[in-house]
Amino acid sequence: MKKHRMLIALLSLYVLSLATFVFFPRPILESSDPVAISEFIKSHSNFFYKILYADAQNVATANFFMLTPFVLLARLAFPMVKLIYIALIGVGISAIIELFQILIPGRVSDLADFSSNSISVVIGVVILHSWQIFTRKSPTDL
Repeated sequence: MKKHRMLIALLSLYVLSLATFVFFPRPILESSDPVAISEFIKSHSNFFYKILYADAQNVATANFFMLTPFVLLARLAFPMVKLIYIALIGVGISAIIELFQILIPGRVSDLADFSSNSISVVIGVVILHSWQIFTRKSPTDL
């Protein structure tokens, strides 16, 4: 029972951290000059700003893994829930993120981000299936 509560707490912390990050407003800079962006980051040494203004390729790569932990943690915390439902919830979370980002200053809603986040859900499902194949037991048996 203690393990179950810990997993639920860890899943909740992950979802809260994810929400904080994806709904954090991105200030609109008047200049797209890399030097101006660098100066802004130095003067506003906020962790989120450093990520939000990171290299576009790094951000795109991160989108491919953003919801993978959600799938893994949700499966461990709620082993009785069918994996297809967890995957659908993950894709739903991605859709909600992209829809709400339309309303957040400086954030951009993008079909490519939705696709990448949805692929990250599939990556989580593949990891779980691989775990079951290689160990012949459920990931909840950890």
